Amino acid sequence: MDEALLLWINQDWANPGFDVFFTWLSSRPGFALPFALGLLALFTWRWRKTGLYLWLLLLLVVGAGDFIGAQLKDLFAQPRPCFSLAEQVRQLDRAPGVACGASLSGMPSNHALNSFATAAFLTLILGRRAALLFAVAALVALSRVYLAKHFPSQIGIGALIGTIWGLTAAWLGLNYLPFLQRIRARRAAGTSPHEPD
Repeated sequence: MDEALLLWINQDWANPGFDVFFTWLSSRPGFALPFALGLLALFTWRWRKTGLYLWLLLLLVVGAGDFIGAQLKDLFAQPRPCFSLAEQVRQLDRAPGVACGASLSGMPSNHALNSFATAAFLTLILGRRAALLFAVAALVALSRVYLAKHFPSQIGIGALIGTIWGLTAAWLGLNYLPFLQRIRARRAAGTSPHEPD
């Protein structure tokens, strides 16, 4: 089932527009970095210094997510489809049949883990509007299947772990970091975005 779903998305969805879109979503320098800088601009405009603290905390959450994902990759030691199914999958970044480099680093997907951790973390802190980030996270995760970098199960586990980690980090922050409590209180009260800290 896992393999069949992967091949359906990777091959039957093949489309030049999807190729460009999913390659962009999957790129850390092309998508993740500009997205992070956009959040920095938004947070600092809305909450000034407190917004910068929120952004730095988000970076810490994502960095910890990367560490968690790396440890689990070593523990599970599952292959990526671009390695184990190299003869069958479409790969946009290498010649047909050429296996990708990392053989046993498929479980979980760090892209999925970190995108869902970001969505869960910001939704718990900032409220329902931030829940739209789950749609972005789902597209980022889907891009990894479309590009044959991960099996759907590896994406699913990454998304689950990321959501749990993001919610846990937000809960801890809201209970122990006063600046997060101020952000939530201002948002709930509809306070002016430029009110000084």
